Amino acid sequence: MADIIKFPEKGTIGDIPVSEVLKGCEKLQMVTIMGYDQDGNEFFASSSGDAQEVYWLLGRFRKFLEDIAEDE
Repeated sequence: MADIIKFPEKGTIGDIPVSEVLKGCEKLQMVTIMGYDQDGNEFFASSSGDAQEVYWLLGRFRKFLEDIAEDE
């Protein structure tokens, strides 16, 4: 089992291979994934069927990222 690779509390780091990030998700209760494929097409998926739960989660992590960006 891979270690969960967490986003840094401050600043940024180099890119992490997608396969490594996904290995860290195997034991999560719920996951939402967003990104781009190799052709630049957007991708969005969630293991939750509750749109309100996904929206709430995205809002929490948006705030987390905003706080990091303000510190730079």
